[in-house]
Amino acid sequence: MPTLRVAIAGAGLAGLTLARRLHHNGVNVRVFERDPDLIARNPGYRLHINSTGTTAINDVLDPRTRELFLATAGIPRQDALLFDEQLNPGPVRELTASRGTGNPNADVPEHLVVDRSTLRRILYTGLEGTVRFGARVTGYQSHPDATITVHLASGRTAEADVLVGADGINSAVRAQRLPDHSTVDLEARHIAAKIPLTEETKSRIPTQLYSAFTLVNGPHHDIVSFAPLERSNPRTPLVRECDPAFRDEVRRDFAPGIFSAKATRMPDDTQLYTSSPVDLKRYALQRVASWHPDLITLVRLWDVDTVQPLTLRSHVPAAPRGPTQVTIVGDAVHAMSPALGLGANTALRDAQALWTELVAAASGAKPLLSAIGDYESAMRACGYDAVRASAAAGEHLIGHRSLPA
Repeated sequence: MPTLRVAIAGAGLAGLTLARRLHHNGVNVRVFERDPDLIARNPGYRLHINSTGTTAINDVLDPRTRELFLATAGIPRQDALLFDEQLNPGPVRELTASRGTGNPNADVPEHLVVDRSTLRRILYTGLEGTVRFGARVTGYQSHPDATITVHLASGRTAEADVLVGADGINSAVRAQRLPDHSTVDLEARHIAAKIPLTEETKSRIPTQLYSAFTLVNGPHHDIVSFAPLERSNPRTPLVRECDPAFRDEVRRDFAPGIFSAKATRMPDDTQLYTSSPVDLKRYALQRVASWHPDLITLVRLWDVDTVQPLTLRSHVPAAPRGPTQVTIVGDAVHAMSPALGLGANTALRDAQALWTELVAAASGAKPLLSAIGDYESAMRACGYDAVRASAAAGEHLIGHRSLPA
């Protein structure tokens, strides 16, 4: 039978993970990424990876690259700490709801933390001829002969047998495939930044704040959070074999620092998104001026060049549709509240489930539409559960709105 041609919109974690396995299995796969290169913009900060994510990552990395992944990941405390604005401790929050369902190696803990940029670089290795940068997918056309024409912003097109939307919460593929699949504003806003973790900065951060994710909940759900990433073995010889940009990145430990509040307690979006990073940091400092001095210091340590505003959004689980040769993974179909740290893991599980089905279809073991339908059933069962669980936790911890039924 002819080689299955798979086009993937988006070179995020799910898109690259899926592409690696399909490429390894001889499937003709191409990835179309809107950015001009891998580091054109900040791809996000720190991610929580549980056994679901670790299992998917292990399945697509060879032993040396898997060792590199673990060396550049962090191994945090396996719990989350809560405080009030005067640093009075609350109950330790076990991470049971953030656990995965995978089967990592016995020597790998359930909860890891990783730099999104570093993980993307690792997953991209070996796909240099597969990913096409500066190629934003804007839509597609399905044909009676079961082929698909993929439309790019440049006006060019590509032909495929399967199109996978891995292009994030604003997915053009999802907008066409599932036009009634709604996204809601969770009515909470973040001002986020990186805190460099150096000997000097760590001497100013109380050790009591170190956990997998530390959350300080002030009045009215005004929140400061701190989530350190200290890489487990950045001096391994495997890192020295990498390119200079990679080596420089993994030498830099950091922690995301976030001030968040309900949207009604933040500047309106026009002001929030037009303010300079300096003004946003100044605003966050004003909001915590009466808090414990160590928490004020935490905000003072924000790297102003990394300060940015964020809107929390979530998809609303939608009713199923029959499968077609266009399908969707990750944040493109089930973006969720960050409260449980499940988003990246759910996306990686999607990639693992979809490559299993597509490889079966490519080998003739299963009809293509049956394979995609089976993937989508599994994706909805797991992904939508994660969306609802994350929304409920975020409503309690962060104070954002609940999802509609």
